[in-house]
Amino acid sequence: MTNTTPQNNTLEQWIIQLDNTRLPVYKAHRERALQALQSPNKSLGDIAQVISQAPTIALIIMREANRASSSLAEPVQTLDNALSRLGLQRCAALLKDLQDDQETEIPIALRQVWLIGQHLNVQAMGLFGKRMARLWQEIHWGSLLFLSPAWPLLTRHPEFFSEWERRVLGDNESANAVEHELIGMPLITLCLGLAEHWKLPNWVIDGYRLLKDNPEQLAQALYIARQTEQPLLQQQMLDQMPALNSWLNRPANTIVFTCGLVMAAHNSWGSEQCVRWQRLISLYLNKELASVQQNTHRLAVKHAQMQRHPDLWQPAQALLWPWDTQRLRKPPTQSNPLPPSKEDLARWRSHCTELLRDPSAFNTLVQMTQHIGLALQACGMQRICVMMLDQNAEHAKVSYLYGIQAQQLPHIFPLKQTPVNQHLLEKPTFLRLDDSNAARFNPQLPPELVAVFGKTHWLMASVSNSQRVVMLLAADQATASLHPTTVQGFKKTLECIERALVLFSSRKR
Repeated sequence: MTNTTPQNNTLEQWIIQLDNTRLPVYKAHRERALQALQSPNKSLGDIAQVISQAPTIALIIMREANRASSSLAEPVQTLDNALSRLGLQRCAALLKDLQDDQETEIPIALRQVWLIGQHLNVQAMGLFGKRMARLWQEIHWGSLLFLSPAWPLLTRHPEFFSEWERRVLGDNESANAVEHELIGMPLITLCLGLAEHWKLPNWVIDGYRLLKDNPEQLAQALYIARQTEQPLLQQQMLDQMPALNSWLNRPANTIVFTCGLVMAAHNSWGSEQCVRWQRLISLYLNKELASVQQNTHRLAVKHAQMQRHPDLWQPAQALLWPWDTQRLRKPPTQSNPLPPSKEDLARWRSHCTELLRDPSAFNTLVQMTQHIGLALQACGMQRICVMMLDQNAEHAKVSYLYGIQAQQLPHIFPLKQTPVNQHLLEKPTFLRLDDSNAARFNPQLPPELVAVFGKTHWLMASVSNSQRVVMLLAADQATASLHPTTVQGFKKTLECIERALVLFSSRKR
């Protein structure tokens, strides 16, 4: 990725550009917010609760309330205050002036960060809401709007996020170095500047000031939090540093701690980056680490159950994966692929046995595709995509991904009428793509898949049920070639899948 703007842009220039950026708004969110504003039966709290499901609208209203107030007035800290200051009629007029956006028109990077922000809100309220019940408004709005300064940046430059998450979260590159390369300054500096310009809630501004001005204190707290097995030692260390102890217990810091957690969980629950934030939350709450981890996992599932965006990544999905899996870390590229181990092959046989169980062991296709993915992983595949076809075999819908970011593939994509595609869709077909045939086959295959797999040797296949092709699979070992044992395992798995589909279709309901 090239720089989104020249590196010599100043913070002031960035703020002017991003402050003038129109933020996308879902049509359904705007309509629900308008209904709430125009309802005679709803209190300010009820209206704020409805609008909190549309954080962009909440930001627009709070930002406008602060702009419209005199310089002597205190900035609004909650949406209830903003609604009261502007008046419901003016808020309704503000919403009527907004443009509607279809989901497909909004950059997936921006929608993903919206989802991360909502996950941050669910975690913060779940972890700290009861303990600090009198501060629930600060926790709620501080967490919901903490990432909002990044929204206009991702509206204008959505490519920034995919590059940032890959390099910072996936490859552990220095965030400051990557951000200087991409936008000419640390992202925290830019976010703090916008938060202050918009007069966002104090907890948002304080959080960014902590990250910008007090990284040493945060590092000290993280170090003490590592001693999870020795709570007495932790307390002794804090007693010896009263200033740090006082700083650690500031309620506003909880937003930063939770943000660190959800950003790390976006990559992996088992990584050191994620566990260190869980340790810090454990230290703050004076609870055992296992209890905090269990709670954060439960809250991640709760958040996922609230969402209806299958093309976005949900951290709760990774709770089903091996603990040390890092979603954004590239598998090591090897010139010679490794064969599956004896243990892997034993797991592969177990998964295939499960696929072939009669009557079918699966209640849903989702369960079946999960087992298909596990079988292909066990036989050596490092990147896997399982797709279901619509009734007319005109579109493929991604139902399972492994080793591939959700942003790399559309959730649904068309299947163009090319000779190779037609052959795949007419009957069960196995294709092995390598240097000898890539130039001939790749232009005729779905470009969405070629963009992901086209630089390696990879396999593609179609699977039928009742003489109709219903599933496509693509997989590779993320290497320049494929191991013969893995290819053989892939072919055998195709046979199991075809039989599993028959058993699934004929099961008693």
